[in-house]
Amino acid sequence: MKQSLLFLSILVYSITGFAQMLNNLTIDGSISNPQGEWLTLSKLGGGQMITLDSVKISKDNTFSFSSNIDDANFYQLSNGTEQYTILVLQAGENVTIDIDGQKMLQPKRVDGSPLTQNLYSMLVKINYFDTEMKKLEAEYQALADNAEKEAKSQVIIGKYQALDKAKNNYIKEEINKNPSLTSLLFIEKLPIDENIALYEKLDNTLYPKYKNNDFVKALHSKVDSKLKLAIGRVAPEISLPSPEGNIIKLSSLRGKVVLIDFWASWCSPCRRDNPHNVMLYNKYKDKGFEIYGVSFDKTKPNWEKAIKDDGLSWIHVSDLKYWQSEAGKAYGVGSIPFTVLIDKEGKIIATKLRGDALDQKLKEIFGE
Repeated sequence: MKQSLLFLSILVYSITGFAQMLNNLTIDGSISNPQGEWLTLSKLGGGQMITLDSVKISKDNTFSFSSNIDDANFYQLSNGTEQYTILVLQAGENVTIDIDGQKMLQPKRVDGSPLTQNLYSMLVKINYFDTEMKKLEAEYQALADNAEKEAKSQVIIGKYQALDKAKNNYIKEEINKNPSLTSLLFIEKLPIDENIALYEKLDNTLYPKYKNNDFVKALHSKVDSKLKLAIGRVAPEISLPSPEGNIIKLSSLRGKVVLIDFWASWCSPCRRDNPHNVMLYNKYKDKGFEIYGVSFDKTKPNWEKAIKDDGLSWIHVSDLKYWQSEAGKAYGVGSIPFTVLIDKEGKIIATKLRGDALDQKLKEIFGE
């Protein structure tokens, strides 16, 4: 029995030691122009930096870190000034890095960390585009105010737009070719509405592998919210009470074109939109148009008074939870007024349509 316990203890110790060995990370490097005596390695995430280790720079300007990390993540190497080096590290890596203490975001060499190498390879290319674009901005600002200014400005603007397009295409190609943690640092440069497929691909690649990573979770939440309201998707169900207490489901309006209007009695822009919405409702209601008003009010009397005062004769629902509105959460509403236009099958046609833009879209659907 004692031998069995001894064997079990040795086995547990061996497994623990082996796991630590797998998670071990080493960083050996050199630094020219050090701005202090110490370097600090920190983990990024959750809106904070967690210091893992600090080491003193040797007399020959070399340094060495050894630490255990749980998973691939973003790290920062800093020297106590505003200078820092971003690293994308994975457990088990043995990294070699040469940096300049005055230009730490431009490491001279990185070996042993493919994700970090990819990061700085992309940064070099992107910095080239940004530098050329800044030159064009300066050239534009320096144009003399004469008869040739308009023609010259158009040439500069054309070059600038071409560079901007080339930069965005480069970022798209790199992320599409190799979606990784490094991609998180660059995809934000691309508008999500115009690149939702690329965002979704990156999310599908990263989230199953790094569900506990704060940066990956943020991307997943952003993509999830955006996909819910993607054009052609069925709008999320809403099931809330009317002022009379009757539960009215959004899906009960299938067969009609519906404008989901998130608003509140206390929202001045919402109230200013109401007369225009009343005009559109009266114009198209007999052609199959409905408005489903979702209020962010807190009190029923204020909600009912605004409905009466503004002459809003369409469907109204609310859980009177203010910004904690269940429907608001489901639709990712961060500000009001906010609208979602859906077709007769409940599929999303457009979002954020107001005023003339809403008028034009309803003309396209129903005609004059």
